[in-house]
Amino acid sequence: MNHQPSSAKPVPISVLVIDDDLVDRINLERMLRRAESSGWAIELETAQSKASALAAMRAKSFDCVLLDYRLPDGDALEVLTEIHATAGFCPPVIVQTTLNDRETSLKALALGAQDYLVKGQFDDSTLMRAIQYAIQRDQLVKERNRLTSELQEALAKVKTLSGLLPICCSCKKIRNDQGYWDQIETYLTKHSDASFSHSFCPECLEKYLKENGL
Repeated sequence: MNHQPSSAKPVPISVLVIDDDLVDRINLERMLRRAESSGWAIELETAQSKASALAAMRAKSFDCVLLDYRLPDGDALEVLTEIHATAGFCPPVIVQTTLNDRETSLKALALGAQDYLVKGQFDDSTLMRAIQYAIQRDQLVKERNRLTSELQEALAKVKTLSGLLPICCSCKKIRNDQGYWDQIETYLTKHSDASFSHSFCPECLEKYLKENGL
């Protein structure tokens, strides 16, 4: 979905702001509202704790989450872990903090955050660019996960036999790719996940008993 503002009516971006600091929430809201005057459409919701944020994300799908690092009942790393952000099933998350700390930012990114912003060091355009890029990267991650899942399913079916098998009408051996004739059990074991147990069908059992005078 293209969220880039244009002359046409823009597609709304649903944003969840998670921050317990009133001043910081107001600043973010003002930035987002100013972005609307530049052609963006923003649907904004807020949460002030880890618990309320998780409840909001369970109740609704958001296009992007702006997550404060420090919360009264936890931190951003805990939130990222609980929503399984690395699996790519949650909204794209941008962590924001007052600390310009490389180690913390790397931890957040390793746990699935799409970006990391330092409070007081970004403006309206930087924020909207970060949101747009986070959404785009998240779409790529989800597409990658979908393709990986399809590939794994395809690989699981690789050993499924199909096509025309050359089989002897007398002994029932099957000719392999090298031109040799294999017992049907040997051939199927090599080319599929099948395994075999042996017994007599009623007709063959009767024939066997007669031939052996039993």
